[in-house]
Amino acid sequence: MKQLDLVLCGFGQIGRMLYKTLLTRTDFRLVAVIDSSPEFIGRDAGTAAGCAPCGIPVTGSPAGLAVRADVAVVTTVSDADAAADTIAGLLGKGMPVVTTCEELFYPYPLHLDAAAKISAAAQAAQLPALAIGINPGFLMDYRVAALSGLAADIERVHVQRIQDASPRRMAFQKKIGAGQTLAEFEASRQAGRLRHVGLPESVYFVGAALGWELTRVTESIEPVVAEADLALPGAIPVKAGQARGVRQFGRGFAGGREVITLEFVAAIGEPGSTDRVHIFGTPELDSVISGGVNGDKGTCAITLNAARHIAGSRQVGLLTMLDIPPITGHSR
Repeated sequence: MKQLDLVLCGFGQIGRMLYKTLLTRTDFRLVAVIDSSPEFIGRDAGTAAGCAPCGIPVTGSPAGLAVRADVAVVTTVSDADAAADTIAGLLGKGMPVVTTCEELFYPYPLHLDAAAKISAAAQAAQLPALAIGINPGFLMDYRVAALSGLAADIERVHVQRIQDASPRRMAFQKKIGAGQTLAEFEASRQAGRLRHVGLPESVYFVGAALGWELTRVTESIEPVVAEADLALPGAIPVKAGQARGVRQFGRGFAGGREVITLEFVAAIGEPGSTDRVHIFGTPELDSVISGGVNGDKGTCAITLNAARHIAGSRQVGLLTMLDIPPITGHSR
């Protein structure tokens, strides 16, 4: 298998996890790392990631990039508008792009301006760009589309992702409001700081995949409240009565009825971690991954597997998972 040159843009927690994953892969060669944080600019990427030096200094912006690569991976932000210029700039430098930006996973109809900007840059460069991840990107959306091929007369779908957040990275635990009072949780919710990003995008994706013309999409967020004090290894301490995480619903309606229900629960000490897709059709399908899929490891794997695919793709434009063949894993 040809070794592909890769540029990594974004060296936050996901970017650094991707760096460590790249150390175990033989199908990629990292040639540049980009991050705008003064904490990282100029530092050796290896030592910045807590690993051995690699001889690659972190560059402050794509504009200062002195190399070309077979593919660029962008892990900077979740916001589609904030990510669009970076992605367009890398396409303009002649590199296909894979991004973990959640809002770009399926940007229609919520993020049309960002999608148009990236699509125009991809068309001008005659290159592909793809947003990917484990969720959104696979577990609560693409997996539904794949399984739906086994059913006819689909009436509705109900998808659950239930996670014990204790083993997840600290930034994730903070993002779900763990350890906050209920008043703090509500203030964070109203400020838009506390949510799993991408659930409405997943609803629209499933609707498009299954042929539903959605007339309404809703999103609701509520705290999962601790009934007793929790002090679990590696987790934010939570007192009884505080939020230990979040319960979030994305719902899609067509023909006056709810046809898509996406239920996301992530909380410290949450029992029964699972990833479930229940399709009410003929035949009825109920697919369960007991124990669930580790979000951080799964994100790194699917992102790099997608990068390998996109690097060799002849497709052009801003693509979604509905536009490409299935992403397959890397064997040793």
